[in-house]
Amino acid sequence: MLGNQLLVELKRACTVKNLLVWVAIILLLPTIMFYTIKEGYQFFEPVEVFQKMVSIIIPLLFPALAIIIYLPTFMQEQRNNFIPYARTRIPLNTYLLSKGLINAYLTGLVTFLLIFISFVFVLYLEPNLGIIYYTPIDENTVIPKVTFSQLLSYGDLTYGMTYSLWVSIHAVVYSTIGFMLLLLINNPFIAISIPFLFYHIFNFLMGVLAVPQFSPLSTIFPFNIEQQPFWTVLVPFSFLLIVLICLFIFASRNQKEWMI
Repeated sequence: MLGNQLLVELKRACTVKNLLVWVAIILLLPTIMFYTIKEGYQFFEPVEVFQKMVSIIIPLLFPALAIIIYLPTFMQEQRNNFIPYARTRIPLNTYLLSKGLINAYLTGLVTFLLIFISFVFVLYLEPNLGIIYYTPIDENTVIPKVTFSQLLSYGDLTYGMTYSLWVSIHAVVYSTIGFMLLLLINNPFIAISIPFLFYHIFNFLMGVLAVPQFSPLSTIFPFNIEQQPFWTVLVPFSFLLIVLICLFIFASRNQKEWMI
């Protein structure tokens, strides 16, 4: 039953409006970023262009991007009181589980493609087009190292795929937190705003405490600080997972309070 419902939810999610939103996120947003940075910056290697592309607008909008991929579809069903009618043909837990899984799948896929397609374009296609001017490297050139640059020693593709997966996992966690909050909070706009506010408030607090290496921004998009050990990026991620697990436990124990 769950497998069939997943297919139903996937087809239901693939509306023209949603497809346009996903294409805009995957292609339009990085295109805007590329043409914003193609002049006025000094680059030595293509990977620097990629890192600059994904280090300006995307980090600021990241939780919002994760949320708008699928959750507006679920919000619309809540507003239209569609869920009570669905309960007559499928168990509620199965129905909501399928919603949560499709939310995670689509959010992860779109976010992964956003980062990975940008990476492939900059490292493998753009050098043949010659749009970016690269300053020649000499013995005095020092290229700043950032977190995840350690993976470049295993190959560009390994770096690109691993980093894209890292960003997409965070997007899944933020969107899943938003999904759980939609079940628990009466006001849907407050529910989906909380992950965005948490992200930026946590960034602010880490800056005030002078530990920016533990901020969500610097662990998901670690291009604003010098290279850190890999364990540092796991600290805020672990905290996120704890928040998600606590929300899941609380929601499971308070099913009568769900906003459905």
